Amino acid sequence: MNDRTLKNLRQDLEHRKAEIEGDVSYMAGEFRAIGVDQDDENGGLGNHMADDGANVAEAERIETVSEDLQQILKLVNNALQRMDDGTYGLCERCGKPIPVERLEAVPYVEYDIGCQSHIEREQALYAGA
Repeated sequence: MNDRTLKNLRQDLEHRKAEIEGDVSYMAGEFRAIGVDQDDENGGLGNHMADDGANVAEAERIETVSEDLQQILKLVNNALQRMDDGTYGLCERCGKPIPVERLEAVPYVEYDIGCQSHIEREQALYAGA
């Protein structure tokens, strides 16, 4: 991989990192706002069961999205670390180069197609057990 491609991928990763960190911060604020709304009404429980149920569902949605964002942020940070270590673009499982097209599509990818497929098959197998 040439230096220009690597530089472009680093910029993409840093941009994604900033976006994700902003999204995580926003979601944390939304989560706190729901808690504040609940605390303002009767010490934690609202006057209406439907409102309470909607708030619980919204809190669960925010938590799920936040967890997904945190996972992607971890992958982005790991990719940036691999760039610093000089191992970026190599499959974490087999050590073979990951095609540049794959890295351009998903710059935080850790595995080449073959290893990714193998891992997904194993996860599906164990999930069904």
